[in-house]
Amino acid sequence: MEICVFGAASKTIDEKYLIAVEEMGEFFAKRGNNLVFGAGNTGSMGAAARGFKKGGGRIHGVVPSFFKNDLSDFVNWRCDKLTLTDTMRERKSIMEREADAFIIAPGGIGTFEEFFEVLTLKQLGQHRKPIAVYNVCGYYNALNDLIEQAMESHFVRPTCRSLYKTFDNLEEMADYLENDDMEGMSLYDFK
Repeated sequence: MEICVFGAASKTIDEKYLIAVEEMGEFFAKRGNNLVFGAGNTGSMGAAARGFKKGGGRIHGVVPSFFKNDLSDFVNWRCDKLTLTDTMRERKSIMEREADAFIIAPGGIGTFEEFFEVLTLKQLGQHRKPIAVYNVCGYYNALNDLIEQAMESHFVRPTCRSLYKTFDNLEEMADYLENDDMEGMSLYDFK
């Protein structure tokens, strides 16, 4: 399975997140999975790549070509496969297309945007790929609270809980990613 991991590129995040994401990458690689990611060498992205390589997986980085000039030190140029794009939108499109499943690792604004894009596309029936939020040290508790509040306020249907799951346990996350059927729901259950 090709797993797309969205996560931070920041060089300043707490080590506890990096350790957990690297262990996650190694865990999934040892299960025979490979990584599709934004080609980051730092932060959660770099940790995921190190973990997948350590576990014997292949890594496919997708990065806009303008990073060569401005952000080169953030890029993992040693990916097994590296795809250069013209834009950030093209980057996401390729990662979304190549992935069989998504893991949302701890991240910032870009990661939130990537999560909500794949979540919205799933709600609209554009894919049925599993989306797992990796809740390291409760990082995504507030995000889950926000989505629950949107449901309570009737902005989001409660059936949308089936579109993604939140995990802090890797075995449970693997079971979900490998067996998700959206609880038998279809596009019409989310409208």
